[in-house]
Amino acid sequence: MDFFEAQAYAKKRTGRLLLLFACAVLGISLAGYATSIFFLNFFQLRSSGENVDLWQSDVALFTLLATIMVVGLGSFVKWLGLREGGKAIAEMLGATRVNAFDPDLKKRQLLNVVEEMAIASGLPMPAVYLLGNESSINAFAAGLTIHDAVITVSQGALDHLSRDELQAVVGHEFSHILNGDMRLNIKLTATIFGILLFAIIGRGFLQTLRGSRSAKKGTILIVAAGLLLVMLGYIGYFFGRLIQAAVSRQREFLADASAVQFTRNPHAMASALNKIRMGRHGSTIRDEHAQEVCHLFFAQCFDGAFSDFFATHPPLEKRIKAIDAGFDLTAPLAPSPDKPKSPLPPSRISGRNLQDNTSFLASIGTVDSGKIEQAQILINQFSRSLHQAAQDPSQAVSLILALLLDENITIRSKQTAELRKNDPDGSTSLENILPLFNELEDINPPEKLPLFQIALGSLHSLSPEQQDLLLTQAQRLTLADDRTSIFEYALLRMLKHHIHSIRHPNQARRIKHHSHQEIATAISIVLSFVTYAGKSPKLRPSEIFSAGVRLFPSFAESLKLVPVIECNYGILDNALQTLGETSSNVIREVLNAATACASSDGVIQPNEAELIRAIAFSFDCPIPLFS
Repeated sequence: MDFFEAQAYAKKRTGRLLLLFACAVLGISLAGYATSIFFLNFFQLRSSGENVDLWQSDVALFTLLATIMVVGLGSFVKWLGLREGGKAIAEMLGATRVNAFDPDLKKRQLLNVVEEMAIASGLPMPAVYLLGNESSINAFAAGLTIHDAVITVSQGALDHLSRDELQAVVGHEFSHILNGDMRLNIKLTATIFGILLFAIIGRGFLQTLRGSRSAKKGTILIVAAGLLLVMLGYIGYFFGRLIQAAVSRQREFLADASAVQFTRNPHAMASALNKIRMGRHGSTIRDEHAQEVCHLFFAQCFDGAFSDFFATHPPLEKRIKAIDAGFDLTAPLAPSPDKPKSPLPPSRISGRNLQDNTSFLASIGTVDSGKIEQAQILINQFSRSLHQAAQDPSQAVSLILALLLDENITIRSKQTAELRKNDPDGSTSLENILPLFNELEDINPPEKLPLFQIALGSLHSLSPEQQDLLLTQAQRLTLADDRTSIFEYALLRMLKHHIHSIRHPNQARRIKHHSHQEIATAISIVLSFVTYAGKSPKLRPSEIFSAGVRLFPSFAESLKLVPVIECNYGILDNALQTLGETSSNVIREVLNAATACASSDGVIQPNEAELIRAIAFSFDCPIPLFS
């Protein structure tokens, strides 16, 4: 299952969630109706000695509407509370964000593992949170989009897992990000809260009655109301757990398999799971909100009566055997040494040799051990000051602006003059920007993108005003000399999209265009830009363009190469906006065709790679490192 199939499957599961939600509401409503009839019959017998009719449409309608109102309102309110995405869930559970400058070596190791995975996969750096009060081994990924994703790990995972085991767990969580599971999981969290609301109200009601004198003297009606709420609460609990189990179990097998594919280290994943199975701390999360989000976690986060029946995760033994059939489940726990890393030469990202574009398209939304090792090398090559600048929100802005400064001193002088002229604090900013620029001079453009990915993760801490100022400054730098390179355009395009996405995580993509003919002009523009980006010495532009056009046989005559003189980034932005209003299948075809153009001469050049990355990023399609 590739990236696009996984995204489509996640959307299909949303339909299943709605069906299960409707069944839960109906089940609670029927239970409420039966209980209401029971109590009505009880009071009728006491007052007149007669039985009431078993079917009363007005009571049925009332219980159905009341159930819909309570469950729907509870889910809606919870959804509003989670509109900040992964950060909201992490903080709801009491997690705190991990500081890149924390002296704790374990925390810095965790950040390093997440950075490697983000760079290798092409994702913006997720925020990293720690459940500092949880001694068990567990973790989760949460968010509405790839731009507001967070990785949260328990203190027990840091204390008891080796680096390879921690990498396997983080890889598992990254697969949930890449497979489109996160948004569904937040919807599920809101849904579960609405269904469990009766239990929450019933519990609070009984606690109020227990502490009130008037309750002790109250009528049977008050007691009956309390019992009814508790009963409905347990029915809601039953359906809530059933939905969590139905939606989550199979995805955990897939996430385990993906993590093993990412790291090529099945033993590390099996060992992490076995430490949960045999360790005294297990995977239980003690926070009172954990049961609302137990479907998010790496392993089962609750235990107790019927925990196996309501389990949101497959049994640990099955998960271990599925990824490492030869793993010895009877062996006593022992420290798991990290797999020795083979020494690799310094990494230089240049062109990517390809026979065709199939392997490149299949790599979208994936990670492999080679890319992770490449990411490790790149991070180690960065100077300490550059790496820290990318991790620090106060310096990330300066780093991004430094990335946009031109190597030509004349052009750079125009850019710095623009900053001084339009930013009241420009001279102060330049004191931070120019030293970073000097350190960037020894890094070629494709190797700068990983630094940019880390810096994107730091922008969440900026205020909207600071984000707007950054965008304004970045645009002025790129336009200062009336020319914009592909690298500058790619960075600016990704920066705009990332800031827009973290400001509007709930904004769903609207599908306006359903036929290829409606978007033929937009496709032509995208393929034309990719055609001119590579400047192949082997092929004419018309031949490069034709390599992409032939993938649209049904309307190839509608696709025309745009003259190079008419190609400006404004029309490309408009084309990408139009394509953003089409289906995922069309976007896949466009990326496929763009890659066919770029690889038509057998190699994807850095300029072509950067442009394709910016195009894909506009559609939230992460492209892994080029090698």
